[in-house]
Amino acid sequence: MDTKQDSTENSDNSSQPAQPQEAPKQELKLPVDISKFKMPSFKMPAGGLQAFIQNKLGEYRRVLSITKKPDMDEYKAIVKASGLGLIVIGMLGFIITMIVQAIQLFK
Repeated sequence: MDTKQDSTENSDNSSQPAQPQEAPKQELKLPVDISKFKMPSFKMPAGGLQAFIQNKLGEYRRVLSITKKPDMDEYKAIVKASGLGLIVIGMLGFIITMIVQAIQLFK
């Protein structure tokens, strides 16, 4: 019986996976000193989150109070400038596409 107990103990030990040995950690050496590239931490203003939100809302309210609705002449000028910009960018894209297709045609 002793041999049977020994064989079961050996089979239990052999069924356990061998634990991998940990390799010693090597220090990572960088070519530049990164200690001076730390990001500043975000500091909450005095008063906490509620004061922070109230300050931001006050800034937004101030900006909205100085804005005004454009009159018709100003609106037309903005529409003309935007339309001209769209046309110029579209034409540049079309010309570049035509040049690329011509280059591919001759290859």
